[in-house]
Amino acid sequence: MTCKDRLTELRRIASSAAGSSESEPFDVEGGEALPPPAQHQQIQEIIIEVERTRAWINDIIQNTLHIRRLHSDPTYHTNTVLQERVDSLITASNAIGLKVCGALRQLEERCKSAGSAAAGRITRLQYAVTRRLYADALEDHHRVLQLLRDHQLRLLHDQIRLTNLSITDEECERLLDSNNISFFVDNVEAETAQARLALREAEVRRDDLARVEEALKNVRDLFLNLAHLIAAQQEQVDSVEYYALQATERVEYGGQELLKGTVSRRKAKKKKLGLILCLTSGFLIVLLVLIIT
Repeated sequence: MTCKDRLTELRRIASSAAGSSESEPFDVEGGEALPPPAQHQQIQEIIIEVERTRAWINDIIQNTLHIRRLHSDPTYHTNTVLQERVDSLITASNAIGLKVCGALRQLEERCKSAGSAAAGRITRLQYAVTRRLYADALEDHHRVLQLLRDHQLRLLHDQIRLTNLSITDEECERLLDSNNISFFVDNVEAETAQARLALREAEVRRDDLARVEEALKNVRDLFLNLAHLIAAQQEQVDSVEYYALQATERVEYGGQELLKGTVSRRKAKKKKLGLILCLTSGFLIVLLVLIIT
């Protein structure tokens, strides 16, 4: 039994009825009357939810077509960029599928609680059509993925046969799951990519070592300049040290001379005092003699 998709017609009628304040029923195909205005909002919500769900289903269909186009590229099995894009599309389709499943469960709950009113009939109709569309899109998506897997499996078997290897089906499945199907070329591209990565790392380390070497040269030049400055100032340091020693000796000699001068001065004072006493005594004696005579 086929169901007619009346989403477009229902959307048009619901929008026209929502803008009208009258409660008169409108005729729909088959002589059915439009639900009362109290259910217009509910019908509008159902239509919006169905549109969002179908937009997700359309995204899955577009991703499936894109996967088919990428896989038909002759360079797909050697182009890692295309393989990564296919993986991202598959991941996106899986995420969208989870959203669609949740939306379908919500529609199913609406169908159970809607009853026999017009909104309930619309919900059941849209749920059936949307579920059928999702089932078709999911079946087509799984078919494309199975074709992709079968093609990779055939390619893997051909490479195993050409390389005369003995591999069980379980090992073959594990290799297929790990995307390691390059037996015939012995993973030359992967090894080349690893070698390039190692080369880039070596170049980075070489640049780092060159910068370190340049810094060490600058430090060495700094120490050499410092050594030259020290050597140039050594004579001045020696001269200052010599004059400092000479000054120390002169100070010591001056102290000794000062001490000698002090002693000589005391002796001179004593001699001067003795001479004065002698002269005074002689003068007194002469004066006394003169007085007596």
